[in-house]
Amino acid sequence: MPKLTIELPTALSRSLNALTDNDKIKAQEFILESIAEKIAHLMGKEKIHAIADERFEKFLKDKRSISWEEAGDYLKRRAAGETPPPPTPKKFTP
Repeated sequence: MPKLTIELPTALSRSLNALTDNDKIKAQEFILESIAEKIAHLMGKEKIHAIADERFEKFLKDKRSISWEEAGDYLKRRAAGETPPPPTPKKFTP
């Protein structure tokens, strides 16, 4: 397994030690979990941006969308426990 040496600022090192001194979690485990969470977060953001790009490309091709008013009404009705039909995209008019 590759090794990595990092220098922590004093305040960050103290915070890490305070959290890991109780032996419920070791500092290395804490750091590894933190890195894994950050990677997952960033990968999730990339996926969201890719989906948004795909949807925008589709919009540019067919110029159809759902108005904020229709989307808001649909979501409010769903939140109220109703099961309304989803709004239908219509030709976009600025």
